Amino acid sequence: MALRFLISTSNILLGGTFVIFISLLTWNFPWQIKRFNQNTTSNMALAARTVLITGASRGLGLEYVKQLIKLSSPPEILIAACRDPHSALQLQALAKGSSSVKVIKLDVEIDDSIQSAFKEVKALVGGHGLNLLINNAAIYDQKDEGRLEQQTRSRLQKHFDINVSGPLIVTQTFLPLLQQAASQNKDKPLSCSKAGVIMMTSYMGSQQITFTDGAGEAIHYKTSKSALTMAAVILSRELKESGIFVAALHPGWVRTDMGGDHAMFSPEDSIKGCLKVIGTAGEDFNGKLLTFEGNILPY
Repeated sequence: MALRFLISTSNILLGGTFVIFISLLTWNFPWQIKRFNQNTTSNMALAARTVLITGASRGLGLEYVKQLIKLSSPPEILIAACRDPHSALQLQALAKGSSSVKVIKLDVEIDDSIQSAFKEVKALVGGHGLNLLINNAAIYDQKDEGRLEQQTRSRLQKHFDINVSGPLIVTQTFLPLLQQAASQNKDKPLSCSKAGVIMMTSYMGSQQITFTDGAGEAIHYKTSKSALTMAAVILSRELKESGIFVAALHPGWVRTDMGGDHAMFSPEDSIKGCLKVIGTAGEDFNGKLLTFEGNILPY
């Protein structure tokens, strides 16, 4: 089968080697990247009354907050969680300008912090429960290519703790509030407007795509994101019984502290796409690896 590809016009010099980035969406692989079909979704904009975002002090988390408060029907309660609220100046500024934004402390590595955050969120949402949990907090140590000989136990554990264990324990802790929201919206179809969990992952964790991204081995990061995507797949089946939607979402290669200045997409475009997908994805996309552009990727 022929390969069709588009080479980026901006090659990047890394360690004396020119790296050419190829747009994944133009490859004609043996498997097909399925286009997000709006006709098979719930066909409705996001209408989540209560939302919690982890890792909200910068990057994509901060952009989520910026765009959510500008929606035509913004959340009544938008809880922006981060490790150090006092130093999150941009986030605090957003909270001052919007009564719906509540900034709380939540460190996904510390169980006591997660429990304290749960108590705060429970008090904030009251009897409404939690409609949407976006597990966005993540880490990617890019000091080298991430080959096997460059790994240490502590480095691997750090990535799995923040990128996998953290989102799972956060989801476990906030599950009663998600179930509460789902039970109050029994007539609504499975969606994030009813009750949903979004795992912010990466296509770098896809077993079929991982060596097409030009990012090197990055075994510490890629394996953690692969595990997170699998967690979303498993939870989508388990939590469906409670009326809770779960999916993994790839935001693209974005110009953030993690993505770097040479990344292809702006945070604004990435999150605009993410919110469209989150707002329209229905039961057919439960447990899938989705992209911000509206594609379903192979896992």
